[in-house]
Amino acid sequence: MLLSELPKGKVAKIHFVAHPHEDKQIQLSALGFDPGETVKLMMKAPFGNPLQIKVGATLIAIHTDDAKYIHLCDEQCEGHDE
Repeated sequence: MLLSELPKGKVAKIHFVAHPHEDKQIQLSALGFDPGETVKLMMKAPFGNPLQIKVGATLIAIHTDDAKYIHLCDEQCEGHDE
């Protein structure tokens, strides 16, 4: 599942981030979008942008287009055990 598809209020873990633009990849990592991190969709603005995401204990607003490159997994992420 992609972060852009996460239902409001649902919690998931990041499996990996694969943004095609290196600068955005670095920016997302700096914001805390790292494998194994817990995320929750708090709010979706009208027309779908931006998304308010809780990453760990931090609230972050990101564009839906960027959220499409953040891949989520179920409760167990293979290769990303904490």
